[in-house]
Amino acid sequence: MDTPESVDVAPSPPNGPSGAPRQIDGVTLAAMLAILIGWFFVDTLVVSVGSLRHGVRFFDISSAIANPMKIFFRVDGTFQRVMFGAVCLTCLLAPLLPHRRRSRWAWAAYLAPMALMLISAALLYSRTSGDFLASSADPNSLGSNVIRFANNLVHQGGALISRHISIGPGGYLAFAGSLILALRGARHFRRHAA
Repeated sequence: MDTPESVDVAPSPPNGPSGAPRQIDGVTLAAMLAILIGWFFVDTLVVSVGSLRHGVRFFDISSAIANPMKIFFRVDGTFQRVMFGAVCLTCLLAPLLPHRRRSRWAWAAYLAPMALMLISAALLYSRTSGDFLASSADPNSLGSNVIRFANNLVHQGGALISRHISIGPGGYLAFAGSLILALRGARHFRRHAA
């Protein structure tokens, strides 16, 4: 009986056997799960005034960016909310891209959740810290003085109100998950530099 000396095995495709994606590690999956829970199921911002407590989830932040008063009131189920929810899901699933593609730059997709959170925070801050009413062209007119007075009043009230707004557990959970993904993505990016 003849026994073969060596068996030639065809090399597996770059993504794995039969084109399946490369294995996703448990830390990445845990970070993605933390972001999912933090964005969609737990409050990101919490408003506490006396015994009243109102929370805003991250996927509702687009409504608060459009109208900062929505932080204090119930957010409507609008088209804007659905579209931002789709953007959130896209950014949440973006870290799966490098496991399907071999490009070094695909690892930058791990930064998508962190980038979305930072951009949203910057937009919300800019909307709440700027003037609420636009002043007229003539700075010495009565209308301009009234608008300036109203803006000062709103900013003083805003300072009082801002003491009652805090980051909720969803914000911390999602930030921790996105930070882990960003660090892992940067490590993979440097590793695949060669």
